[in-house]
Amino acid sequence: MADAAKERSYEYIAITDHSKGLKIAGGIDERALKRQGTEIAKVNAALSKSASHLTVLRSIEMNLNPRGEGDMSPNSLRSLDLVLGSFHSALRTPEDQTERYLAALRNPHIHILGHPRGRIYNFRIGLKADWPRVFAEAVRLHKALEIDCYPDRQDLNLELLKIARDHGTRISLGTDAHHGWQLEFIDLGLAAALRAKISADRIVNFMSLLEVKTWAQALRHGNASKK
Repeated sequence: MADAAKERSYEYIAITDHSKGLKIAGGIDERALKRQGTEIAKVNAALSKSASHLTVLRSIEMNLNPRGEGDMSPNSLRSLDLVLGSFHSALRTPEDQTERYLAALRNPHIHILGHPRGRIYNFRIGLKADWPRVFAEAVRLHKALEIDCYPDRQDLNLELLKIARDHGTRISLGTDAHHGWQLEFIDLGLAAALRAKISADRIVNFMSLLEVKTWAQALRHGNASKK
């Protein structure tokens, strides 16, 4: 994955394996996450020696229950550069799920809410919510919501992105890539962001490595700003 990111001249890439609650997708527990961190450190050392400008960030896609609670220990999360939180259960319920989203955004360990609606084309329509409230809460907390760029997902979609734009919500583009070549899916999410007229300064991926780390650390210490 790092090699594919180098080919695209990226400054950084985040490794976001699923957490232990999603065993069907090979979710990793705290011990495996620590081992992965050691491997990432080795990769970054090798990249530095090769004069590469790429940095691999430690991250995880943490599984959230309907109450917005994660399945990883706080200590294991503190060692990471970024934490995504995503729902993977009760995704077909027809009732309004606004409170679920608000709870997730208020989880102090989460920086980005992943594939928010949980929709998949021709399989699942995704969850319903009072999206203006959700986006407003994300702005209040200085957190981001994801465009999952995977072709079958495109979640957030264009309609919701326009609402997010109107609220000034920060957006993160995630490829959901499981192979290096799938990094090209970023183009689909970028196209959606462009069509929704979301400005570059509201997209996490346009931040420098230093800016991303500063934003993430500020969230952990409760002193992030909208800028």
